[in-house]
Amino acid sequence: MDAKALTEETYHLILIMKKITLLSLLAVVACQSPTNEAEPNATAFALDNLDTNAAACEDFFQYTSGGWREANPIPETEVRWGEFNKLAEANKQKIKVLFEEVTKGSYEKGSDEQLIGDLVTSGMDSTSRNERGTAELSSYLEEVDQVVSLEELFALMARNKFAGISGPISVYVSTDAKNSNAHALYVGQSGIGLPDRDYYLKSDEESAQLQQKYRDHISAMGDLLESPIDAQEIYELEYALASAMKSRVEMRDADARYNLMTQVDWQNLAPSLPIEAFMAELSLFASGPELATEEVVNSSPEFYSRLELVLATFDLAVWKDYHKWHIIKGASSALNDALEIQDFEFYQKTLNGKPKMNPRWKRVQGSTGMLGQQVGHLYVKRFFSEESKAEVEQMVENLREAFRGRIDQLNWMTPETKVKARKKLDAFTYKIGYPDTWKDISDLEISKDSYFANMKEMQHYFTKENLQKLDQPVDKSEWGMGAHIVNAYYNPLNNEVVFPAGILQPPFYNPDADAAINYGAIGGVIGHEFSHGFDDQGSKYGPDGNLENWWTDQDKSQFDS
Repeated sequence: MDAKALTEETYHLILIMKKITLLSLLAVVACQSPTNEAEPNATAFALDNLDTNAAACEDFFQYTSGGWREANPIPETEVRWGEFNKLAEANKQKIKVLFEEVTKGSYEKGSDEQLIGDLVTSGMDSTSRNERGTAELSSYLEEVDQVVSLEELFALMARNKFAGISGPISVYVSTDAKNSNAHALYVGQSGIGLPDRDYYLKSDEESAQLQQKYRDHISAMGDLLESPIDAQEIYELEYALASAMKSRVEMRDADARYNLMTQVDWQNLAPSLPIEAFMAELSLFASGPELATEEVVNSSPEFYSRLELVLATFDLAVWKDYHKWHIIKGASSALNDALEIQDFEFYQKTLNGKPKMNPRWKRVQGSTGMLGQQVGHLYVKRFFSEESKAEVEQMVENLREAFRGRIDQLNWMTPETKVKARKKLDAFTYKIGYPDTWKDISDLEISKDSYFANMKEMQHYFTKENLQKLDQPVDKSEWGMGAHIVNAYYNPLNNEVVFPAGILQPPFYNPDADAAINYGAIGGVIGHEFSHGFDDQGSKYGPDGNLENWWTDQDKSQFDS
């Protein structure tokens, strides 16, 4: 998963045994004796999800899900709808109640309740936000106006990274893919406003129309701030950046993404790029002789080689307009209604087909993502039990054994690779429900006054926290998402599977249900995450989470084919 969401369920191995077995039996019965009568005996499965008017042998999809789809139309604020979405919606309602409670109380400064309550209060205060308008953004735009050189601009881009503003240089600290107990500084390609480089590179009529709508959106946002920016020039610069980027498919190659080099070698890829000034603003690496030994992992050296031409093609005025646009774009959800609506019209309605904007409380709830541990802490105290945690842990162990049996039965894999596959499976760790220790961020400054200021404060706090990890050992107990989230993930760098409390509830997990129900539901999710450890990405990592090839050449060839 990539921060990481379950979007398309590709069920493997033991994952679908229980569920498909039952549905197949139902289909066989339907083929033999079709009937419109209600099922005579109730079971733990919701049989009203079926469409028994459909012939299962002719349209199995309609037979198995027609009733559910008829009863569950896609809401007008959504672009997709399924059991994950329904459960996530139910959780949002639970969290809404929790948030309403903490906004009404008085709590110790730095407590989870104070941080969340004051953030939500500031976000819900649309009157104050609209009265301020875009005034809080003025100082950011004025700083750009004062820049007189490319070096100054990239230094400003580095400072604005702490404000959550993106640019062409992606810099972050993460686990070293070849030494999972240590951190590494990763640099890569970035800096475009559309979701992917291919949005710029496609030339069909539909893409051309979307590109024009994006340029119109840039102009409209600049007009709302009374800060005219040249949308065409900005687009052309972003097009050049997109043209320099590796494709999404190329970026899936974990080995090709791992390019260890010194900062000097990185600089040599793009001699005109003010890397030293940029890194100095982030307090990363000293200048002078130390540059010869300071190392980064560069995920896209090709991008930086091509960036040299981009730097030479566009003058400073265009780069300044480009950075202004990304400042505006990054603030659109935290200022007034006009900017937020315009942002929705393009990024949600035009790009994603979402008909209607979420109500304010949902939009504000979405902004609490950076406080995921704190929200999760409130959630599990109210909605999750230790008993559920223990039961799911036992399910994980049972499924590990079933998975081991499947490895043993593979007739195409050699004994040598099977030994290593079992070793990796045995090394799997798991996190269930919630962290054993809750993260302390009591020094974070959040107030009821300004939503925009709160968002910038959080971005600064967590960006600084991330960069400061560089010289620290990896904390393998750290969670990658809040305990309230309806999701799960496999992390190859920890060789771990993680199941937050948010997904451990009906319809995925029910402590009162028959075991077959739970194994067919949350068992499917557990198996799905296990399979990620051995898919086209996870299979590249060993039992300790290091990027390494543990396959024989013969087995690797068989697997890839």
